[in-house]
Amino acid sequence: MTPSEQPCAAGREGRFGEGALAGLPAELALSRLPAGRHGLPRSFVAGNQRLRIFAALLRLLPEHGYAALTIGHITRGAGVSRAAFYQQFAGKEDCFLAALDVASRWLCERVEAAVEGLEDWEARVRAAAAAALTLLGANPLVGHLLAVEAPRAGGAARERQQLLLDRFAAALRAGHPGREDLPDEMADLLLGGVVTMLARYVRSGRAETLPEATEALVGFLLIPYLSGEEPGATLA
Repeated sequence: MTPSEQPCAAGREGRFGEGALAGLPAELALSRLPAGRHGLPRSFVAGNQRLRIFAALLRLLPEHGYAALTIGHITRGAGVSRAAFYQQFAGKEDCFLAALDVASRWLCERVEAAVEGLEDWEARVRAAAAAALTLLGANPLVGHLLAVEAPRAGGAARERQQLLLDRFAAALRAGHPGREDLPDEMADLLLGGVVTMLARYVRSGRAETLPEATEALVGFLLIPYLSGEEPGATLA
């Protein structure tokens, strides 16, 4: 995979606006393509169908899980034909990976925007945690995709998830003022714990309360680096 194809790359193709991944965007829901000849550009039709397929995938994953989800479920949920689906994707895994890439890029770009211009390492960690939990709390279907389904969807999906975690781990390691004896793997271990926490909140239907866990999460991330600090609140 080239850098431009990585989930956190700055590519613009297929991007959603904030919140769009959580469900079918209103402007699309209100403008289902008319049957027959409609004179719309083919590129617009394909883009519309792709958005609807992604939205259907996200809505249906919590109900069925990746293993039991079928292309028929997705096409019916999206209101597209199987032929239209296969014009976009080679199969279910290809569709899932494409959605995972878009969701990862969406989250990564917004978290990085939230910390832009912050020089202090601790302030960056706090801003990144607050931004990520706010976004995922408002978009629980994205949280389900990233934290619950990605580890279950096969090796390629786990690799995509790891690319996202690697990006955040590198940011956590960069410029920290704390103990020099900490191994580089510490950031990876911490973020693995964060994913476990996210999955627990999502599975229990508490995703909307994720912003309330910001201080606890920040404490969890900071303590190994900042010696002499008291542990923060326990993550639920």
